[in-house]
Amino acid sequence: SKFVIMTPNLINQQSGKPNPFECFEAMRTTQRGRKGPLAHDTKESALQVRRLGACFCCHSRKVKCDKERPCKNCKKLSAQVPQIMCWQFGDFLPVLFPDFIRGHFKKDQINSFISEHVENFKPNGTELTCSVELFSGARFGSTLTIPASFFTPKSAEILQHWHMNMGMNQMDLQSRGAAPIGIDPDNSTQREELKRRAREYIQNLTSEPLYAEQVTDSIRTTQLPRKVLMIVQRFAQRSDSSQSSMVKRALSVYVMHYVLTRQLCLTNATIVGLRDTGMVPQNNPWLTTRVLNRQVKAVLDEMLLREMQLLFDSFSKSLKPKLRREWAPCLAAFLVLCLFMETVETAADTFVISQNEIAIRNRSKPEYRRDFALALCREIDNMPFKQFAYQFHQIYQTHTRDTGAKAFNPLVDSNIAQTGELDSAAAEMVAELKELLQGDSWHELDFLVADPILPNQEGHPFPRDVSLNYTGRLVARFLLSFTDERYLF
Repeated sequence: SKFVIMTPNLINQQSGKPNPFECFEAMRTTQRGRKGPLAHDTKESALQVRRLGACFCCHSRKVKCDKERPCKNCKKLSAQVPQIMCWQFGDFLPVLFPDFIRGHFKKDQINSFISEHVENFKPNGTELTCSVELFSGARFGSTLTIPASFFTPKSAEILQHWHMNMGMNQMDLQSRGAAPIGIDPDNSTQREELKRRAREYIQNLTSEPLYAEQVTDSIRTTQLPRKVLMIVQRFAQRSDSSQSSMVKRALSVYVMHYVLTRQLCLTNATIVGLRDTGMVPQNNPWLTTRVLNRQVKAVLDEMLLREMQLLFDSFSKSLKPKLRREWAPCLAAFLVLCLFMETVETAADTFVISQNEIAIRNRSKPEYRRDFALALCREIDNMPFKQFAYQFHQIYQTHTRDTGAKAFNPLVDSNIAQTGELDSAAAEMVAELKELLQGDSWHELDFLVADPILPNQEGHPFPRDVSLNYTGRLVARFLLSFTDERYLF
């Protein structure tokens, strides 16, 4: 063959001419794909699908979705598995964040609440600011310290606050004193400082050494939620940042909801420090600030919604490639999400019962029917929980019978090759979770997913502790679904 040295002159001579050293097939001009512009209707339809986004089933299978709901692909699949629904993560938000619970955190509702109960933020005509330290649980070392102001109450009602405590299998509802402290709506510095410190507070709580013990402090019938949270927190602490970020976000979501469903109380140091004002009741270990509590929780509620959206985005990105290295963080995060869904169900039922009990004590008509809360709980079971759990198993082929596909189920399979695909932190988590699927622990899980022996249809079950109907059920069902898919549906 001829050896050619390319020089600038030779390159200029060949410019615009075919390359004599290129094969004939490469010289042929080809035109693949669409020729000309899209038809108007097709273009509009494509734009609508892009705006709407693909459903998760099509997204994970990497197939074309359409603008209908349910989409054509999900209709075909539901013919084989009737329980399948066509969904996007955004569809879960109204179910997990019910408006009847969080409506009073909206900006206009907060403003209305303050104007109804607060005369001004200048008691005796003088602005009186203070620094208050709040805590969410005795086992937490972290506290929330924020600048605030005293206010002049319009009535004594705002100086009383209802406290719900869980005793032995029953609820205890008491009205206790509250301090006239809040964030002045006209003080932008206080508002911005609250947002910054609330964010730091949640980050600190997520890494607390007694995190699992505190957020499960009211659960006495089962140790499962505590065990799962301890296992997941250890995994988050021991794995690298690329694996742990999603799990830490899930843990922060859970602790935020815990803070939202408890009363933020003043520390003893704050109560003693503000004694000289004469406006803070003394000798009350569970003293709250009703206005400030609502303002803090409104900020946390916004943070919780935003973090949940980011968590859903992480799930969507991590699950689409079907990479086995993403199995462990997705599993850990969803275990926490199962516990979160249980607490949302508990909170919805407890909220309705407590609001109705307060109305009865005040001799007014109850605002809610309990059926309303029970319907929401069924929706949480069927939509976020079952649909996501089913898709998780589909993505990783947990129970596949297809000879051409490889199942990936480290929780049950003792195959060394599968365990070898996990890093040390993930392998340790799997070993700890496996213990929950054996012996007495398995019997407890099986008991938790069984249909309740007693009916749960009472119109007003106060003072019965209804959390027994929800605690541990979903997380047990998800864990057992790795052993047998029938546990899911």
